Amino acid sequence: MRFILITICLLLVPLFSIAQFGFERYEEIPVLKDGEFLKFPWAGGMDYCQFSNIDLDFDGTQDLFVFDRTCNKVMTFIQNGTSGESDFVYAPEYEQLFPSDLHDWTLLADYNCDGVVDIFTAAIGGGRVYRNIGNEIDGHSFELVSDILTTYVYDDLGYLYLSPADIPAIVDIDGDSDLDILGFGVLGRSVEYHRNMSIETYGVCDSLIFETKNICWGRFREAAASNDVTLWDTLEYPCRDEDLTEEFALRPEVNQDRHAGSSLLALDYTNSGVMDLVLGDISFSNMTLLLNEGEEVNTNSGMYDQDNAFPSTSIAVDLPIFPAAYHVDINNDEIRDLVVSPNSKIGSQNIESVWSYTNENEDLEPAFIFEKVNFLQEEMMDHGTSSYPVFFDANGDGLKDLLVSSQGQYDDGSGNQISKLAYYENTGTATTPEFMLVTDDYEDLSTLGMGESLVFYPTFGDLDGDGDEDMIMGEYLGYCYYLENTGGPGNPAIFNTFTLLKNSEGEAIFEGTYAYPQLVDIDRDGDNDLVIGRRTGKLHYYENTGTDEYNFEFKTNYFGAVDVSGDGFIEGHAIPQFVSIEDEYHLVVGSKRGQMFYYDEIEDNLEGGFHLANVFVDNIHIGTYSAPAIVNLTDDNRFEMALGNRRGGVGFYRSAELSNIGIEDFSSDFSFTIYPNPTDDIVQINLGTMSKVQLAEMTVEIFNLQGILISRLKPIQNLMTVQLENFAAGTYIVTVSNQGNSKKEKLVVLD
Repeated sequence: MRFILITICLLLVPLFSIAQFGFERYEEIPVLKDGEFLKFPWAGGMDYCQFSNIDLDFDGTQDLFVFDRTCNKVMTFIQNGTSGESDFVYAPEYEQLFPSDLHDWTLLADYNCDGVVDIFTAAIGGGRVYRNIGNEIDGHSFELVSDILTTYVYDDLGYLYLSPADIPAIVDIDGDSDLDILGFGVLGRSVEYHRNMSIETYGVCDSLIFETKNICWGRFREAAASNDVTLWDTLEYPCRDEDLTEEFALRPEVNQDRHAGSSLLALDYTNSGVMDLVLGDISFSNMTLLLNEGEEVNTNSGMYDQDNAFPSTSIAVDLPIFPAAYHVDINNDEIRDLVVSPNSKIGSQNIESVWSYTNENEDLEPAFIFEKVNFLQEEMMDHGTSSYPVFFDANGDGLKDLLVSSQGQYDDGSGNQISKLAYYENTGTATTPEFMLVTDDYEDLSTLGMGESLVFYPTFGDLDGDGDEDMIMGEYLGYCYYLENTGGPGNPAIFNTFTLLKNSEGEAIFEGTYAYPQLVDIDRDGDNDLVIGRRTGKLHYYENTGTDEYNFEFKTNYFGAVDVSGDGFIEGHAIPQFVSIEDEYHLVVGSKRGQMFYYDEIEDNLEGGFHLANVFVDNIHIGTYSAPAIVNLTDDNRFEMALGNRRGGVGFYRSAELSNIGIEDFSSDFSFTIYPNPTDDIVQINLGTMSKVQLAEMTVEIFNLQGILISRLKPIQNLMTVQLENFAAGTYIVTVSNQGNSKKEKLVVLD
């Protein structure tokens, strides 16, 4: 039971209310692919990921932390499999536990030996660390303990350099229980060994005290322009050839070319007591295993052999470009397996980009056996980089189907990317939708040759007065194309020809790269007008002045004064969704930053500025380049939202009942305001100038979006403060009732 503390405040403060949609994640709509229901279709996709084990729910089983560097997104999965079985379930409720400023690379490891993993993540020019201060009762919680890691080099303290483009190895190199770090140095093509001196200094492994012991660890060097590795290098370049009988910091002789990017995985592959190394490199698809000839640590042993087709025990990694390997247990047998994913942010495989290998031998001295190319991805909708969902009745049966486009899917044959529209048919009913993947290239649109066949974004509406919905397709170059539907009313749509979309002056509609169109009767004159979201973050508006055929007359390139680019940004990637509720238009705009902006006061205000009611709709952020598609899908007085993002998948959300979207005033002779909103701590409810008699008849109720009553309060004064520390993050409806009248306001509780 939730405990809510009510206190009475006598000081008046400035108060305001914010209207907003009330969306919460909804996972219940099934999706069928290749005859099987996906386990977590609405997880949002995966592209270029990093993997660590963590016991998320403190049940003694190793779950999975995934960090997708595509848009710096944390994903969390609970392991439900028995020993030797991989059975992960997507558990997004744990994602909010992690800091919001993680970027580039993030790895979990227990540096202070307290049994819970901590966070190592990229900082500018190095790394920073969050300590896990959580426990079984309160769950995981993290506090920053090092904003940037430091190391002693020749007794001088400096920053411990770690490239944000690389993946370092954070592991106990010297076998003394504290965590050391391996990473390529800022100057060279060799690996630096930063030894943690916590045990040596304090006798316990609870500190981060690093000394740079060797800048040529493993006695090898890597070519600047390739993944060629020279073993047992003389160390004259980049390091001086000195007495190498012990581990110590070796000075570089001269400056050298910087290697462009590498991923490191340190593991004792031969169970020899010293660490071997798995290397991945930018521009290459393979991984190289370097075997260490040493028999004990800290003897400056060198790499004596290499396997350029790792793992040789099975199908070798061939994953363009820049593969990185992670040593994690994925089948709950307490033996670590192998997961490989590109360490790129662009230009690599983005649909089958997570290769998994099970370990069929011991944890040390493993035998990695190839399992699949789409670990976890196979259970979710994933269509490449940047997904754009759109609802459209493609087969004419009266149910809204789902089309999911992408900025580009990686093509193994050419190494290029191409945009396609995946078609998910709604095989359910008007009240219980269910989607089935029919094809990943709807109407073979990728073969028609529109623009550069990238960043397809469609919108649908009747533009020729024949009763069926035609298509306008936006594309990467910034042009739009008109595709007439020749299928006829009530029949499956047919799109097999296209023409360049032109305005009323006969000129191509074009304003720079990227076009995100929406057809909507914004002036309510009975025909479809055209609003185009642009890369700039602004909206362009074309009024349809035609009769039987469309005639788009340019009106403004700053429609509604909408700009979602943000201060200091030149790109916004505005994706508009106008929604009509009880004859009032509302507008939700997706953005490059991942936020969704909510505007109202649109009716009879097409030449003015819309009111920005909320800059972060319900605290939803599943990744950058948010792309909302909003419809009343289930005929249940609610809206549904499919939400695309940079990772190429789709999230799904359901709104409050329509009467709760926006702010609806019920017939009453009272009003109330709440402040601040959104909030993460307290909210104040100002009931105005109610008399004591009126207050005695008043009730304040707080509901979640499922209509469940969370709390019922009886005010005793006009200004009341509600403590929210025990409220889960999300959207709530605050209802104030008095003598049969009531009024509602949204309340958003942040993390």
